[in-house]
Amino acid sequence: MNELIAYYLDIVLDQLNQSQESRDILLTTYETYRALQGPKPTYRQFITENSLDQEWWHSRLRLLHLLGSSQGPAASYDVAKVLQRLEPHMNELVPEMIILNGRQGRHVQALQLLTHGLGDFDTAISYCLLGGSSIYRPPSGYVPEDQLPTMEEQAALFKNLLHEFLTFEDVETRKERTGELLERFGPWFDIDYVLALLPDDWAVHGFSDFFVNALQRLVRQRKETVVIKALSGAQNLRVCEEFIDKAREVGPVVKREEDKFDSNVCN
Repeated sequence: MNELIAYYLDIVLDQLNQSQESRDILLTTYETYRALQGPKPTYRQFITENSLDQEWWHSRLRLLHLLGSSQGPAASYDVAKVLQRLEPHMNELVPEMIILNGRQGRHVQALQLLTHGLGDFDTAISYCLLGGSSIYRPPSGYVPEDQLPTMEEQAALFKNLLHEFLTFEDVETRKERTGELLERFGPWFDIDYVLALLPDDWAVHGFSDFFVNALQRLVRQRKETVVIKALSGAQNLRVCEEFIDKAREVGPVVKREEDKFDSNVCN
């Protein structure tokens, strides 16, 4: 699969090395996509639906598919070698850099590129849910359950994403992105952590859904803890009662002196 990736990469890089116009086209797609008002498609959908009828453009789409694949032979390739070849055009090949950063576990850099480089917020959320795995796969693509991150790992990624949203220069964008993230994925966030992170001059009522749901979860968890303790106590009482009933059924046991003597001899 390294050979196939190298083949498509050669086509794309040769075009970018030879044509300033092609480099400008890629940079323009990022500007155009960032300017779109939501709801908007993912960047991958955007460049597929607005595809150019040129070989290097189609090769790039195939390259993205191969780099982002999580199954079969394509799931394993020389990331360091591909990254080395891409770096001279890292500004023009942002999605490729996102995938390679994710492959290396450099999630902060990947999420920064997704949010500030592309403005692809839906893919950033998918990145957190999938752990950076195969974010540019086809919509019908399947990710095996054993490759999905745990909720704790997802929560760590969502924290990074929240930090990225809070660094947007535009205050309204900052609030909008933060509010939507907390409302949709509140269970992944700790309420104390969020309270300490949000700016003091932000009105709490703007995030009321998150706080209400978070408090409801805390109350529910507390009630569940009380129920579990009560059930545990009831189980202990039942075991003690069964022991007492069994002891009564067996009755007292009296050991004779010769039994004690024989036992000592055996020992």
